[in-house]
Amino acid sequence: GEMTTRERLIPIAGTANSRDLGGYRADGGSTKWRALFRSDGLHRVTEEGRRGLAELGVARVIDLRDAQELQLSPDAALGDTLLVHQPIFASAHEHVAAEIGIRELTEIIYLKHGDTLAATIDLLADDTPGATLFHCTAGKDRTGAVAALTLTAVGVDRDDVLHDYALTEQNLAGPWLERHLDLLHSSGVALTPKILELVGESPVSALERAFAEVEGRFGTVRDYLLANGLSEGALERLHARVVEAD
Repeated sequence: GEMTTRERLIPIAGTANSRDLGGYRADGGSTKWRALFRSDGLHRVTEEGRRGLAELGVARVIDLRDAQELQLSPDAALGDTLLVHQPIFASAHEHVAAEIGIRELTEIIYLKHGDTLAATIDLLADDTPGATLFHCTAGKDRTGAVAALTLTAVGVDRDDVLHDYALTEQNLAGPWLERHLDLLHSSGVALTPKILELVGESPVSALERAFAEVEGRFGTVRDYLLANGLSEGALERLHARVVEAD
């Protein structure tokens, strides 16, 4: 059945932005519940959180962060869960240092890192048993791109894709955002308006703009994924894996 937005957010102790990508209308049905999860970092996951992930059937975690982020904040040990490191770009800190805004970052991710995004979606399409969770630090930009492209590739409506992306901002608001900004501040980063939006915001307009750029250059999102190395076969497998017929 259809779950509400509230039920889509999963209360995994130690995370702020863990969500189920199930229940969206797609080509020939709806996205499956408990098949694909998106999340912020898992480095603060507690014993209770570990149990929660096990109960959800998470058998594989795909970590989209860079090598430095992994070193500073390694994922909590999750028993038999398969951990795959699949960085989308080489340095998150570089974007903070360059003081780019959220719209600019979103565009950079889609236009400069289509290869690693497509490679991640290829992983999601494979036949690893059990559910897969993918995450970065905030579960917003890199995670948001993998989620938006995956949902779009299986025929989820653009409005639903934009809505899914926008949910992050309210999930991060409060303790998560305060802690993250404190960390940046204590490491000498000035908390300028651009940094604040880079860290905490997920405006629909940023994703709309990135999609407009992608479609202007490639035609459709599927064409973009194919141009970046994803195969037609992988797109079919992804659909079979993620969508259930009504």
